[in-house]
Amino acid sequence: MLHLLPVEVALQVVSYLPIQTLHRIVQVSRAWFDLIDANESTVYRNAAVLHCLVRDENCDNLVSKASRPETNWKSFCRREFQIEWGWRGKAPSYVEELSASGTSVHRIQVDEDSGLVITTSKRGGLLVTNLKGNAPLWDLPPSHVAMYAHLEYDHGYIVFNRLDNCKEVWRRVVDADNEDHSTESPPDEDMMSAWAKGTSRWDASTRHGHFKPWALLRMPDIACFFRLSHQTLLASAAENAYVWDVSQGRLIETICDIQRRHRGQTLGHIRYVEVNDKYAFICGSNQLRIFERGSGALVYGLSPKNLARKVWNMLSPGKQAVPNSSTVQRQKLRQSNLTTSSSADDRFMAVHVSGNGKDIAALTICGVLIIIPGFERLISGEATLSNIAVQLRFPSSDRRPQDTAIYLALSEKDGKVAAVTRRGLYLVSPDIEFSNLTIECPPQPGVVVSRLTKFEDMRLLSLVSCLQITRTSIYFNWKPSRPDTQPNRGGGNDGYPMLGGRLIMTMSTVYRVSF
Repeated sequence: MLHLLPVEVALQVVSYLPIQTLHRIVQVSRAWFDLIDANESTVYRNAAVLHCLVRDENCDNLVSKASRPETNWKSFCRREFQIEWGWRGKAPSYVEELSASGTSVHRIQVDEDSGLVITTSKRGGLLVTNLKGNAPLWDLPPSHVAMYAHLEYDHGYIVFNRLDNCKEVWRRVVDADNEDHSTESPPDEDMMSAWAKGTSRWDASTRHGHFKPWALLRMPDIACFFRLSHQTLLASAAENAYVWDVSQGRLIETICDIQRRHRGQTLGHIRYVEVNDKYAFICGSNQLRIFERGSGALVYGLSPKNLARKVWNMLSPGKQAVPNSSTVQRQKLRQSNLTTSSSADDRFMAVHVSGNGKDIAALTICGVLIIIPGFERLISGEATLSNIAVQLRFPSSDRRPQDTAIYLALSEKDGKVAAVTRRGLYLVSPDIEFSNLTIECPPQPGVVVSRLTKFEDMRLLSLVSCLQITRTSIYFNWKPSRPDTQPNRGGGNDGYPMLGGRLIMTMSTVYRVSF
């Protein structure tokens, strides 16, 4: 009967059908086939929006960026579902060692649009490599960038910490045009000297992957934890947090008294910070807190002991048969109650906010992942945590459950989460194989969890110090297959520092798993 309706009405009906159903109904009758074939672009554009492959606003721009000129909406959907199936182990995945990043990688930042991988080293120094060609492009030597420097990157800006508590800001040369640097917080002589020396070491005919000194941010207090997002830097000290505009090199906001008591608790030791245009998120050992930008008001606080009682447990890897050829294996989940005793000993360790600013993901040291879609509903009182949050518990460490979680990453665009624990590297994806517009009660918990079976060495998992996630790949540091892949970085010390006759660092390079 669908083909008997006016075309615009039929297309409105079809816009609510999942892609799997679209593939089936064209086989029902010739008339249905002709209807969808004649309106293929509209039908599959609507399907892309329905499955959250793109957002409704400006989605035409997104498909043109993500696809070749000859690619249509049907091809786009096919490619996106191929990626989604890869995250679930239903399509091939590919493991690549980016050896040009060196053998002592500490922090990783990836710009896939520009084809750049930026890393800091356990030995000191910063290196920019070409993602496509796996070759070094530019660097700052260990004499300028401290050992184990934390690294942030966003929209062409690099930020890393110095031993004097300042934060250096470097800007991609191709974006700077004729601008020299920030006038409010200009770079110092050390930065200018490092730039001059670096320029002489690398090919000046191309500026791809090159950066220039932009600003030196002098922190008002010792601020060890910082996060860069949309050219806004949040740096947190023990009592106050500071918000900077890195493009101007200007302190624009101070959030005071972040340790104020809330529900009988202080924030505790700072573990992680996150920021967007509306809120500052500060993860303390006692509470996860959300502060409103501008007013500095504490608008929401969550303690591990106040988590929802229901949790989805991942079955231990030892209880599942792993095919030798599989890199990604879907995990079985089983719901149970979160005991009061386990949550009482738990602590938050990391928090991330999605690119659209609507969702947050947090991880505790005991390996409980909390995904909160539409978290502002908690602030307004429209919903409770137990009604909207998805809680997953990763298999715990055998020796100490409080030592389970290691690292958390959240994709900016599609809600995917990656987490490293002492038991594995896990991928959590929204379940797009159903339409929440046509199913009154979507299957719970609404996510699919997979594990990377090629990276299970518990000793090496405990040494992962960075994890990045994009639409098509994850990046993390892991033991290199060869110990001699460290590139010549000009002035670097290839020897390992020693402490009491023992190595104080282990070798690691960047690995990429793509789908």
